[in-house]
Amino acid sequence: MARLTNKKRAQSNKQLWERANNSHRQRWQALSQKGFDFYLNEQLSKKEVDSLEESGMPTFIINRVTPIVEIMKYFVTANNPKWKAVGATGDDVDTAQVHSDIADYCWYLSNGKSLYSQVVLDSLTKGVGYFLVDVDKDADRGMGEVQFKRIDPYDVYVDPASRDFLFRDATFVIIRKNLSRSTLINMLPEHAIKIRKATR
Repeated sequence: MARLTNKKRAQSNKQLWERANNSHRQRWQALSQKGFDFYLNEQLSKKEVDSLEESGMPTFIINRVTPIVEIMKYFVTANNPKWKAVGATGDDVDTAQVHSDIADYCWYLSNGKSLYSQVVLDSLTKGVGYFLVDVDKDADRGMGEVQFKRIDPYDVYVDPASRDFLFRDATFVIIRKNLSRSTLINMLPEHAIKIRKATR
């Protein structure tokens, strides 16, 4: 019975992903990738380079995009964000301070400044950047730690009906990552036989 339930859950997730991965999302990703390629100094396609070479024109690029993006990233990430919890009433001040300290600790533990820099770079070059607050069960000698992580924007699929710019009205948000079979077996060794048998 559990196997059927898991299968239905997988089918439901696949249907949601197919709904989110519509033509608008695919077009956004293609255009966003072009913007990221510009940042990486890949501003001419092979066809354009070949055409310029055939015409005897220079193919070098004066990259004005990357320095501007780096300056913007520097100014945004020059200081670490400060975490401040505020109590609802006067007697909540001590509890609020504990929450602020925990957030600061998790930020430090996660190398937050580097993550922040990457998320800002994603937002400048790909149009959106994501933080993920996650639990690493193996950290701190198996006791677990709350950590900040970065998600590649191209791995995030949001409910296409969402209209809020922070996706607060989304009925679902899917994080989908393509992994090799060997990586999956390393992550889930207890399911190695099923993974080897799976065709897709």
